[in-house]
Amino acid sequence: MYRKYYGFSEDPFQLNTDPRFFYMSRHHHEAYAHMIYALNESKGFTVITGEIGTGKTSLIQLMLAQYRGRTRTVHLFNPKLTSRDFLKYICHNLGLKTESPSMEPLSKGDLLTLLDNFLRKCQSLKERVVLIIDDAQALSPTLLEEVRLLTNLETAQGKLLQVILMGQPELEKVLTDPQYRALRQRISVRYRLQPLRHEETREYIEHRLKVAGNRSRRIFKPAAVRLIWEFSQGIPRVINTLCDNALVIGYSSSRRVIDRKIAKEAIRDMSYLKPNVGTTFRWRALLYAVLGILAAGILGFGVYMVLKWYQGVAPATTVEEAVEPETAAVIKGRPLSFLAQQYYGFVNPTILDILLENNPHITDLSQVPSDEPVKIPPLNDEFFLGKEPDGKYQIYLGTFDDLRSVETLRKDSLLKTRMLKAELRTVSSDIHWYRLTASGFKSREEALQVLGSLKRQGALPAFAVAR
Repeated sequence: MYRKYYGFSEDPFQLNTDPRFFYMSRHHHEAYAHMIYALNESKGFTVITGEIGTGKTSLIQLMLAQYRGRTRTVHLFNPKLTSRDFLKYICHNLGLKTESPSMEPLSKGDLLTLLDNFLRKCQSLKERVVLIIDDAQALSPTLLEEVRLLTNLETAQGKLLQVILMGQPELEKVLTDPQYRALRQRISVRYRLQPLRHEETREYIEHRLKVAGNRSRRIFKPAAVRLIWEFSQGIPRVINTLCDNALVIGYSSSRRVIDRKIAKEAIRDMSYLKPNVGTTFRWRALLYAVLGILAAGILGFGVYMVLKWYQGVAPATTVEEAVEPETAAVIKGRPLSFLAQQYYGFVNPTILDILLENNPHITDLSQVPSDEPVKIPPLNDEFFLGKEPDGKYQIYLGTFDDLRSVETLRKDSLLKTRMLKAELRTVSSDIHWYRLTASGFKSREEALQVLGSLKRQGALPAFAVAR
């Protein structure tokens, strides 16, 4: 409708998953790296979650395109199946006959035998087999248990089948149920895909316009982009619909530039698309906290902590016991390892990762910018504790540059009953670390007790060497 008017060769905001239009944000890069790591390391279970419309399916298609020819995949879009139909679907998609020579349907046991034999043959040919389940939060308890049992299929060389569960954030809550404890222990890689930030939303819109044929003209004004981002809360699918509607309005009113007024009209027409994600509460909490502090100091602080509790972050006791980070001046040209050695007395990936997390302006390990001071957080116990959405606690165990150290901690008797998550940390194109956390502690005291025992063993890299 508006292609010719704006000089496009095709629709820039179509809702199909054309890989040419896919924009890789920082979080998409990290999620993609997690999936590639899981496949290359033959991990049994991978869990990727994210709000509806954040690009999970596009990531899967991108990954499958890279492994085409070397990997056999089964992609289940509708998880509402019986156990037998589920196995039949997998076998059928792998090209296996699911009927006997007499055309009788195979039993569940026969299907499992058929699948096991096929997977063993694939392993002997060095072919990878991956089961991808979309909308995994809708899996019934029975089917989720079937999925877990499939990962029991293995040989001395490794797992015969890798599973990637893709779902909405509700999947995270489902997996915290005690009945899935055995499954949780098998999850090796987990990542939650976040919505786009404001600057990423601008880049996302410009990327799609460029692919559609726009070469130089800025069609969406900054004020319009901000309004679209605030309403969409960074969800790409909602951004697409709003931008498409804005272009229709611009075309119908002979406006070649989309300004705030047009964006506002598009949002009004599409108000039913308003996402219901955590970002809303974060903005609200921030606003209330600022107003409360301005109105009355102590009362404002109380309001702020109540709102923070509402978002599911750590309680006030953690903040009260926390120690403010030191601030260090930087000598021009010094690497980050120099600061680590100077303030902590030793250097390892955990220490460097802590410094990077607390200083987002540092993007190069070899040279710390000298135009901004560096925050040096204290390595006290509270720093290594975190609170999960379900109210339980987790421990940050450390960051490692090889998987052997990760596997060593996994085998520690203190952590055998905990859910350990190894998150791939891409520092640069040639530096990859693994950030390990243990979760499922019912109380802060329980988490601190395990943390203390691990420290005394010398198992945690942040405490392995005294200052």
